[in-house]
Amino acid sequence: MKIEDHGVIEPSFMDFIIPSDFAKEALYCVTKFGHFYCTRGYCIQREFLDSFLLIYVCHGTLMVETRNQKVEAQENQIVLLDCQYAHKYYCNSDTEFIWFHFDGNSSQSYVNYLYEKSGLIFDGVRSLKHAFVSMLASLQNAVINEHQVSANLSSILSRMAVPDVTSLLSEHPLHPAISHITRHYEEEADLKFLAGLCGLSVSHFIRSFYQYTGYTPHEFLLLFRLRQAKQLLLTTSKSVEEISELCGFNSASHFARAFRKQEQISPSQFRKIPY
Repeated sequence: MKIEDHGVIEPSFMDFIIPSDFAKEALYCVTKFGHFYCTRGYCIQREFLDSFLLIYVCHGTLMVETRNQKVEAQENQIVLLDCQYAHKYYCNSDTEFIWFHFDGNSSQSYVNYLYEKSGLIFDGVRSLKHAFVSMLASLQNAVINEHQVSANLSSILSRMAVPDVTSLLSEHPLHPAISHITRHYEEEADLKFLAGLCGLSVSHFIRSFYQYTGYTPHEFLLLFRLRQAKQLLLTTSKSVEEISELCGFNSASHFARAFRKQEQISPSQFRKIPY
């Protein structure tokens, strides 16, 4: 579908999809999509739209205003908007971008998570351009596979959650801290020491750690301890008390409470489950 809108030039196009009831209930689903080439003067402003919007900036820059923020999305960056909030996006120069309006059962929760984690703009996602281009092509087929669309969207959102997924952990600035935690998980996490390993201030370290892993350092340590405890419960005959001490818990009761909170069963019950 050609676009007759101020600031949108050829070969821009957009189209619509009417998802099935099943897709709305159980999948991620695209409702509208397009590939725009825009000039200065292109502007979209809405007070409310019951949808979420992904934009991949292929070339140029896109200005975005929402939630009392004003940001500039540059080439090879992704914008994620919850359109239920008043929003505006516009071009001050020639800009090319691919976009998808989407919805679905778990969209709200995932968008909230990504916004809390990274805000409106996602960097380090150059490798996702191919995913956007491929999905754009698949959406133009006469028959659309809703399950494949959902899988593609899920893959994009997941990779946005961990933008460095294609790089080796050993190359990441947080590697020294993560390596220390996983090798010394029986010790308490000293944030000042861990931040120093990465050459960061404590506040910058905590923020960067959460953005990269989705957890605070203490949450990451607790989950890693529980992971090691599971291994010991299933592969050794050590007592719960011994395992709690080996994994760095203050006491067996502390270990049991943390384990039950995470797994909804006690360590002893977990040990009896056949695997």
